[in-house]
Amino acid sequence: MSSEKVCPDCEEPLERMELQGTDVLGSLSIVSPADDDGLLSGIRADEILAPVPYVCPACRRTLVYAEE
Repeated sequence: MSSEKVCPDCEEPLERMELQGTDVLGSLSIVSPADDDGLLSGIRADEILAPVPYVCPACRRTLVYAEE
């Protein structure tokens, strides 16, 4: 299976982009909780992923993937 990401609408290869902005809190990340055993379980994390946008050059659909 190819690791290349394709558009689910038109099946064109997606182009990787970069997020930009003025984030007061720092860089944006996606955190997977280590366990779901209470109110503070979201603070601990076993995996931190960065959101990476991909854009279809044909139809301009934008998809965001969580990547290391």
